[in-house]
Amino acid sequence: MTATRSSLSTLFLALLAPATLHIPTHAIAAGVNGSGIPGSTEMIELGKQWQVMNASPAKQRGRDRFNQNKYGMFIHWGLYSQCGGIWKGKRMEDGGTGPKVAEWIMRRKEIPRAEYAKLAQTFNPTKFNADQWVAIAKAAGMRYMVITSKHHDGFALFDSKTSDFNVVRATPFKRDIIRELEQACQKEGIAFGVYYSHALDWRDGGDSGMKDYCIHEKPQQSFFPNYFDPAPVRFDDYIQNKSLPQVRELLANYNLTEMWLDTPIYIPPKHSFAFYETIYTANPEILVNQRIGNGFGDIGTPGDNVIPDEASENTWEGIATTNNSWGYKSYDNDWKSPEETLFWLLENVSKGGNFLLNVGPDGTGTIPPASVKNLLAVGKWLEINGDAIYGTKPWKITHEGPTSIAMKGTEHRSKNKTQFSASSDDFWFTQKAGKIFCIAIARPDGNSVAIRSLKGVPIAGIRLLGKNAPVQWTEAEKTIDVQLPPFTTETSGYALEITMQEQESGDRSRQRD
Repeated sequence: MTATRSSLSTLFLALLAPATLHIPTHAIAAGVNGSGIPGSTEMIELGKQWQVMNASPAKQRGRDRFNQNKYGMFIHWGLYSQCGGIWKGKRMEDGGTGPKVAEWIMRRKEIPRAEYAKLAQTFNPTKFNADQWVAIAKAAGMRYMVITSKHHDGFALFDSKTSDFNVVRATPFKRDIIRELEQACQKEGIAFGVYYSHALDWRDGGDSGMKDYCIHEKPQQSFFPNYFDPAPVRFDDYIQNKSLPQVRELLANYNLTEMWLDTPIYIPPKHSFAFYETIYTANPEILVNQRIGNGFGDIGTPGDNVIPDEASENTWEGIATTNNSWGYKSYDNDWKSPEETLFWLLENVSKGGNFLLNVGPDGTGTIPPASVKNLLAVGKWLEINGDAIYGTKPWKITHEGPTSIAMKGTEHRSKNKTQFSASSDDFWFTQKAGKIFCIAIARPDGNSVAIRSLKGVPIAGIRLLGKNAPVQWTEAEKTIDVQLPPFTTETSGYALEITMQEQESGDRSRQRD
């Protein structure tokens, strides 16, 4: 994980533009999302071909399914999980180069390739149980799963004929983790996707094109590639001999709905397009995230642990961690509470996005119990209130109330020691099928709430999700005042379903039952 940051908001908006209007030459800063030159003949020609695929009916079916699911589990797991963020007694924060998240331990501690590869000899996660992981995701209310099939360290969690550096051929475990999770998800009706670090590979020469394609500017994210023990491989050769062949293996051997690529940085347009075309040819309904590079994606991503400021009805996905690291960090116990997790979910969904929340299992194959406990609490909330989340779109207002918490990156939350709290006057809004949903994290002290944003809405009725009987409401001078029935569950917050009149008529100021 860990995204490039420069020009991120501009890039995000460009990638969220409707397919019918967008040619991927707009506002794509070279060195952030690929080395393509905006307006160049190459970008224009490839952009036209990409646009046809991106706007196809099959791709739209993929988007519709994705938007229905709304909430998913991201999993960062690999050889690095055994380390827990510690190398030779030193934590990630104790010196090094690059990000401090635990899956970056090879790069940050500059571990030589041969030495790092020895971790495969001890990778034997006997507590891994695919059915159990999928059961946790399902009980948490998550409807899709994405796991790291290969991260930046070059190690694959599937049986690859392209490279023996994989879980089946190089470890005592000898089981295809991607296969087991794919089958477990299929049994439970969970959509399944994979993360694959296509441009950055510290073992086999993937430097995101930085050496060969960063020509006209000072390199951005120059601390990402392996400069301490580099493989003697050109970037083009890495793409052709490892990255693209392994993506083909994943497409041929597993039933995927999403492919999550990463760290494009200076990848040239020809390679980004080759990945997109390869994935589309295998299955045009598979969605690809924006980090394929050069604008050739289907899913926008605002950034790692970033909540965007504005809503969009285009296809995008917010991503975040359950604590402050993506891979397992043994000493990071700063878990997001159920209420904070719900805040992240509402912030993303009310603005039109999906929410993909990461867990980092340890080296034995165990998802940290504290993380699981919090996820299951949110799942209890979704059992009652999920209709306000799944398949919804943004309403004209995303949120009203006093709580405003900025989330602008993986280290933002911990560095700023962000304290999460929500007021009973905070409401988030979604809509679908002619209904508005008003969602709260905190319950009021009494049984009455006043909602400003509903003033003037032609309301036919209001119902508390989880209850069949309508609730009473009154139209006041500036608000809609709702009388809530007694709560019978211990879950946080609640959601109101507002049915609108077909025509705006009648006296809406009277009390409605």
